[in-house]
Amino acid sequence: MVTMQQIADACGVSRGTVDRALHGKPGIRPEVAARVRETAREMGYISTRLIPSMLKTWRIGVVLHSATSGFVQRLCTLFENFPDKELLPVKIILRTMDGVDIHHQLALIDELVEIEQIDGLALMPLANTQIREKINELSEQHGIPVVTLNTDISDANRIAYVGPDNLASGRSAAAMLGLVMGGTGHVLPITGQRSGHYADSQRLTGFTAELSDSFPEIQILHPECCFLDSQLSERIALRAMEADPELTGIYLTSVGRSGVCEALRKTGNAGKIHVVIHDITRASIDMIRNGTVDFIIGQDVQTQGSRPIHLLYDYLTNHRMPDPRIQITDISIKFRCNLTDADFL
Repeated sequence: MVTMQQIADACGVSRGTVDRALHGKPGIRPEVAARVRETAREMGYISTRLIPSMLKTWRIGVVLHSATSGFVQRLCTLFENFPDKELLPVKIILRTMDGVDIHHQLALIDELVEIEQIDGLALMPLANTQIREKINELSEQHGIPVVTLNTDISDANRIAYVGPDNLASGRSAAAMLGLVMGGTGHVLPITGQRSGHYADSQRLTGFTAELSDSFPEIQILHPECCFLDSQLSERIALRAMEADPELTGIYLTSVGRSGVCEALRKTGNAGKIHVVIHDITRASIDMIRNGTVDFIIGQDVQTQGSRPIHLLYDYLTNHRMPDPRIQITDISIKFRCNLTDADFL
């Protein structure tokens, strides 16, 4: 007969840890608990008759917007190939949308709740009061916990947020750009969209604040919006370079990178006009390698593509609120001297 001590020895943990894992007690990380239960099953200790609740498969929905962006495509891959799905009994049901239409996101959430009968939701929320109200409805009327990721709605009744501090990300971009510009010249901010996505507005706010605080001699031109259109971002950059000979910096809060880089290539300004962008993707890394982008501000896609599932699983299984509830991911900065082979995966 298999004992808890034998399971503990096999897992390299204490007997008390095994007891907590097998009986849903607090004080154990969800990934450790899952590993202990899996080992117990393999050793023949656990039966579905004895602890059926441990073997319940939780249905967790994921809703992401802006699915055409390279960063969100990486998120999709992580959720579709959730690394711990063999350990945690979860079924991930992914829904994506290309744009930022509020009603589209609401329809996807309703589909997951009413048709797919999800137990929990990981949501990249759009910036709208209707989305906040929907999160509150899921929690208060349906008992469905929500974890927001990438961007947050702080006054909504979600159990946690996993993602970057976008104000700090914008400040980091400004610090890098201000340094390479030598503290002088003109800089053009280009946003991806004017409404619907918190990241654009928050990054721009942080960017302008840092430049004003630390590089007051740099003139910030009126921000332009490319409306998720790379061809428009190319025309915006071409017009700006033609109109302003003192333009020495361009900052993109989200999309439009390829258009700006094409404008720099056409005018021979690659490497002369400094560029800072967000999100470490294969395409953005290529822009550093070919000399059109100086810095990429990253936001830890790996954590955003896995931790929301762990938090929802732990809440559903152990009825435990995440601690801390605001889990800020690391800001990383990539440039030509610190690229590694792992960045190209």
